[in-house]
Formats: sequence, C-alpha cells, structure tokens
Amino acid sequence: MTTAQEAGAWPDIYNFRDLGGRPGAGGRLVKRGLLFRGTALHNATPDDLVKLADLGVGLVFDLRALKEVSGRPDKLPAGATYRREPGVVSMDEADREMLDWPAFIAQLVDSETELDKEESFQGSIYGEMVERPQAFRALLGEMLAQPSRAVYVHCSAGKDRTGVAGAIILTLLGVGPEEVMADYLLSAEYPSPDNQVAQQMADQAGPRIAKLIGRMLTVSKPQLDFAFQHAETVWGSWDTFVSDGLGLTKDDVKALQESYLS
Repeated sequence: MTTAQEAGAWPDIYNFRDLGGRPGAGGRLVKRGLLFRGTALHNATPDDLVKLADLGVGLVFDLRALKEVSGRPDKLPAGATYRREPGVVSMDEADREMLDWPAFIAQLVDSETELDKEESFQGSIYGEMVERPQAFRALLGEMLAQPSRAVYVHCSAGKDRTGVAGAIILTLLGVGPEEVMADYLLSAEYPSPDNQVAQQMADQAGPRIAKLIGRMLTVSKPQLDFAFQHAETVWGSWDTFVSDGLGLTKDDVKALQESYLS
C-alpha cells in the first residue's frame, strides 16, 4: 500500500496501514508516520515490535473489550505507552469468548435466544460507538496532548472500532467523505486468515448464522454511513457530536489540523 511497506519497513500485521497521505483541510495532506491502524498485538513477533518502534510508535491505543484482552495482552514496541478504552462500551459487560469461533458458533447453534441476541447486538454496535464515544474522545485527547508521538490504534480485527476511529480522525482533519470511506473499506481487502475458516464453519451451521458471521467478518459502506448519520441524529449535528460527544472545541480541531496536516 505504501513505499514503506514495500520496502519491508512495516510490521507483518494484518490490516496494518498509515492513515497519512490523504488530502485534508486547505489542500494539505495528512502527515505520514503519525497515525497507524491495524489489529491486536498479542501475536506480534519480535520483528514486528522492532519495526513498530522504528516507525516511532509511542502509544498503543487498544479499543478491545476486557474479554478480548484477557489472555491476549498486547505486546508493546520498546518505549511505547499502552492505553485501553473500549470502543463499544457494552462489550466490556459481555460474558462470552468473543474470539473462539468454534465455541461461539456452537453457542449460536444451540440457542436461538443467543442467536437473536447476537443479531441484535451486531446491529447496534455502530450506533453505540457514536452514542457513547468515550474511547474516541480519549484517543483524540492523547493526540492533542502529544501530537508528535506516533499512535497505533487497534481493536481485534482492526476494522469496525478501529475503522470508525480512523474515519472520525480523518473527517476532523478535513478529509473528504469519499477518501474516508476508501480507507475504511480497505479492511475488506486485508482479512485475517482465520476468516475463511470461520465462514466455512458458519456456512455449515445454516444460512442465518452464515449471514451473521459474514457480516461480522467484513466491512461495508452502509455500516460507516449509518455511524455518521446516527451521530447527527443522536447529537443533533456533526458539530455537536464533535463538541459534546468528542469534547473538542473549534480550537482543538484547528490544533489537530495544524499538528497532523502538512
């Protein structure tokens, strides 16, 4: 995706990319080398961590829920600070194994009630992210506090929670909707190798479960469109979402643009 990646400077992390390079406010470009996104780092190799350190990553910002982090703590590049804030607050209250696909699909097969609940939950997460945007507020606060420090933001697959985080950041930096959507949809092109196995298991469990798992494994334009539309519905306008939901003043937004655009 970039010269750095082609040259082998990027870690071998699924769905990893730099948010930089896209045109933002005033015709300036989002700076490269400050805002990285991808998947969780519990499986990061020593070489991955060295490359993250070489990229200057000084903050690893984790959007996962407690259950996801339990037993799978991030490995950190040398010198980096770690912070976790759940991108979907209600997921911190979930009492199930979220990343064990065989167990998860078996649970859905055994209980129609659980299947009903999961369908409802999956339909609600994009709305909840903008209704309760505490994690994004915290992330932006970190960016404002130390704008020269490179940030690596992730969830588990680096697509939904991380995707909304990236879309909000790029929008605040004045990147246009088409470019924002283009970055978000890149996640569909870089799936985890586990996805194919999970989908095969789901297909064998029946069409309803197959449809649900298929939705969980990818991203789509309607999902991100809904998040932004819902933010305006819940908060009254995008500007109110920024000021009241994200806690940013006009001067804060200007400061972000001054720091992250070139």
